[in-house]
Amino acid sequence: MTWVLLSLLGAFGQAFGWALKKRTLDGRGINNLLGVVSYAVAGFLFFLLWGIPNDFVFPEIGGRFIEASLAVILLNVLALWAAYKAVDKTALSKLMPFMALTSLTMVPIEYVLRGVLPSLVQMVGMGIVIAGAVLFSAKERPDKTALRSAGYFGITLLCYSVTSPYMAVMIDEVGSGLFSGAVAHFGISIGFLCILLSSAKIEFQSAVTLRNSGVWKKVLIYMIASGAVVALLENGPINLALEQANASEVFALKRTMPFFSLILGMYMFGEKVTVRHWVGTALLVLGSMLVVLFK
Repeated sequence: MTWVLLSLLGAFGQAFGWALKKRTLDGRGINNLLGVVSYAVAGFLFFLLWGIPNDFVFPEIGGRFIEASLAVILLNVLALWAAYKAVDKTALSKLMPFMALTSLTMVPIEYVLRGVLPSLVQMVGMGIVIAGAVLFSAKERPDKTALRSAGYFGITLLCYSVTSPYMAVMIDEVGSGLFSGAVAHFGISIGFLCILLSSAKIEFQSAVTLRNSGVWKKVLIYMIASGAVVALLENGPINLALEQANASEVFALKRTMPFFSLILGMYMFGEKVTVRHWVGTALLVLGSMLVVLFK
């Protein structure tokens, strides 16, 4: 059952990685620079982890792998770009549990792409997810900032609903989660570099401000650390788990991530989490796992 432990480690890594990204951003205006640095670090680590035991002998790459890679890279760049804007302004513990909503968007996407209707258990799971979302957000009146963050995070959720199966295709094509991870993360870094160059003047000024304020080294360490977490604790374990188990099983366990986000939100940022949040998150996670598992 190694894949179970890897999947749970990936869930914790995802929560911890986002906590580090939030600590890095902190309204500093370096969103795209974070994407470039952190995903370049992650790609480099993936490349080393794959290459050292394989003598850097590249696997045979076909058209299907290339197509899946492009889909993963482009959708992840869009998802992360939007998520950075959302998490920069919103409490981690209030945002990350809604990752479970990706299970809702997976159902119509599967119907459009494959003509697959949801099973009875999936429909029950969807109802539980909706109930969890309503309970979680009850009594909280969102202001304009919260609504804007929700809009950005909606883009992230939609993109993440599609990237998982494409990542599974990449791994199936070359038989290596680590090599696939290297390609995907280097590609994401390049995508953010293109965005960065289009807004270089703005982010350059932000970087200069950070340097003059004496916090640049600390921010750079956060960027590098977040990239290492992505490779070693988040996507690395998940990609290895996908080599051993079905994507539905792996991503069902990864849906436990919101619990870790609640804990990290409390201890890293002093966020207030109530019993209602815990129960709402439990429903979100349970319903999401049912939707993912019972296709």
